[in-house]
Amino acid sequence: MAVSITWLCELNEGIHARPAGYIARLCNLFQAAIDWENTRTGLRANAKSALSLIASDTLLNDECRITLEGEDEQQAAARLRALLADLPAFSMQPEPVVSQGYLPRGLRELNPQVIQGTRIHPGAAIARPRVMQSLTFADIMDRTPGHTDGVASETVRFRAGIASLREEKQRALSQTRGIEHDLIAAHLTLIDDGEFQDATIGYLNDGMNAWSAIVRVSQDVCQQLEQSSSRYLQERTLDVLDIATQLIGAAYGERALNRSPLRLTAPAIVFASYLTPSRLLMLDRSRLAGLVLSSTGKTSHTAILARSLGIPTLADVDFATLTLDAGQLIVIDAESGMLITHPDENVLRYYRHEMAVQQAMQQRLRVNAAMNKDQASAMEKPLLTVETILWRMDARDKNEAIKMMVDNLWLQQRTDARDKLCDDIWAREVPFPTVVGSGFAIPHAQTDYIHHSTLSVATLRQPIAWGGALVDTLFMLTISKDAQNNAHMKHFSTLARMLMNDEFVSRIKQAKGPLALYTLISRTLAC
Repeated sequence: MAVSITWLCELNEGIHARPAGYIARLCNLFQAAIDWENTRTGLRANAKSALSLIASDTLLNDECRITLEGEDEQQAAARLRALLADLPAFSMQPEPVVSQGYLPRGLRELNPQVIQGTRIHPGAAIARPRVMQSLTFADIMDRTPGHTDGVASETVRFRAGIASLREEKQRALSQTRGIEHDLIAAHLTLIDDGEFQDATIGYLNDGMNAWSAIVRVSQDVCQQLEQSSSRYLQERTLDVLDIATQLIGAAYGERALNRSPLRLTAPAIVFASYLTPSRLLMLDRSRLAGLVLSSTGKTSHTAILARSLGIPTLADVDFATLTLDAGQLIVIDAESGMLITHPDENVLRYYRHEMAVQQAMQQRLRVNAAMNKDQASAMEKPLLTVETILWRMDARDKNEAIKMMVDNLWLQQRTDARDKLCDDIWAREVPFPTVVGSGFAIPHAQTDYIHHSTLSVATLRQPIAWGGALVDTLFMLTISKDAQNNAHMKHFSTLARMLMNDEFVSRIKQAKGPLALYTLISRTLAC
């Protein structure tokens, strides 16, 4: 008697390539016929075929009825129940919603010309552009050999291509782990899919050559995926294109498609219309500074790989109309979803500083990994420390100075909202510049975006213009709105009185280093 299993899909993305691969591989271990029915859509699938399972359009909260019939149906049902119970562990967490198109205040001051895209993975990079050739199914079909060598020969060619590609994937599987390993395993499942192979043989029997048959079956699969109501499943078409191009290369030779890998000889931001996962993995990651894609979706395996590899990546950028000079440095700012194709020296300087700050934060987080984040955040920090003093800061102007001081507050984990803190400081600077004479300025704000009220001090390598005067020393007050009433003005008044004292001013100017400056200011504040 047949065994029936009722299963409610708990996967955020539904049944896509990876879970379908797990199910199909398990089901193929048994002789029993295993039928999968999505009760919402009425679509039925052969559970031994990953492509058939994907085509069932099984989405989150869909109820599925699985019927097993055969000599080993009981054993198969027990194993399948266990696997289905574990599947939610393979579900991906939804990507956080990110506000895009916002220019940080420091960047707005530089007025760059930006091109908007969709953030795939955050990060910034400066490098020269390289454009990567992309192929669509139409391009591949246009290159189809104009003859066939007969059903038998074409079948041999197809099966040899399958065997060669399978061997290549199995070899790669033993050398990888993580997302890359899972992706190769999913591709291997699709390569070995019985329905895919049977459909291809069917086209061969109709008189097609292997090239055309592979493309036609792949297009049929893509058409099914595109009809899904799940964006995640729709974006699996790139994997099918990937497998089709690899299979043609395996069957006809790597030169058949007349394309060679993009060789990076220097750090580069790579542009591609359609970038398949395997083409991404062929790039030299030590020189891949960033990716700009025109049509790759946020949940495609290419996007998932880019995130896993930590590559700053943008999508939805129509670069066909852009003028890209191979000798011109460009900027990708995937955090803000922006591309800057003609940055001036000030913009390049801004991003070089920003990249250095990001790198410093990553190093600091690694060092502090042993400390509980919540515990570290809850620890009260003093108003002034040696770490909040920046000695001989290399700022060219007021804009850079404010950003550098706020960046230091971020590095000291006193804020996690740098841009908003900058906005609050500028909100006071615009109407009334905070220059106070004797080469001093006191930018300040009472704000929601500082964890611990802080006095930051910066001595400058060279004086900068500030409200019509030159300044060489900055005192920045960032007071938490949780502080007691009037704490902001109390500290501000204390600082102003200190700076009216000629002896104190003289000693500030004569200080030999950050420790001496800290000692002088902290003792004066304590009086």
